Amino acid sequence: MATLQSHRQKGIGEALIHEAERRLAGLGCIKINLQIVASNSTVLGFYRKCGYEVEERISMSKLLSKA
Repeated sequence: MATLQSHRQKGIGEALIHEAERRLAGLGCIKINLQIVASNSTVLGFYRKCGYEVEERISMSKLLSKA
């Protein structure tokens, strides 16, 4: 989810997050996990403002070559 730079600080992103949370809860979802690039401190602050907390986790990935 993203908001255009020109539309930030207007509550749009927060409204989108709250609506997504509402819909997920309606489907029975009990927890949301986010993956954020560590260097993106701006979005980290945004999600903290929305009530999200940092959890210690390890995220792993592997790129597979195209055959």
